Amino acid sequence: MNYKCKKILKKIISLYRDQDHLVFVLFGIKIKFTLFTSNRLQTNCCIANLEKHLENHTFFPHPVGICICPDAVIGKGVHIFQNVTIGMGKYNPELKTAAPIIGDKVVIWANATVCGGIKVGDNSVIGANSVVIRDVPPNTVVAGNPARFIRQSTPQDYRQIDC
Repeated sequence: MNYKCKKILKKIISLYRDQDHLVFVLFGIKIKFTLFTSNRLQTNCCIANLEKHLENHTFFPHPVGICICPDAVIGKGVHIFQNVTIGMGKYNPELKTAAPIIGDKVVIWANATVCGGIKVGDNSVIGANSVVIRDVPPNTVVAGNPARFIRQSTPQDYRQIDC
């Protein structure tokens, strides 16, 4: 494609980022799209260290009402659904923290609460409406109030969840 064609197409169609929006321009008409990760998470959630979580590929499919305390450690590829609370609780002298440590590829379903100096193992699943106040071993599914062992997790339990 020659230079003149590219120049004409640039005037007709363009795409650029403006703060928290993606702007698509077609024949001088601007169409703004809100970027998912920035606006909704900051407006609807209370998440400390948000940039760090996004760098670790923490995924928030429905970012409403999520609260994560500043001292919580969250691994890579974690899925956290709506109204989840990850907060401070009883101090654990072994882990030397009062905040949860969540491993890699964990799925935390809606309305779950994870509190205290506990460790949630890699590839675990926390069921909806669960209250987790004790350690969760790797590769397990827990649910209930208080959360109890349900079964060993399978790769289908923690695969990429598309919502």
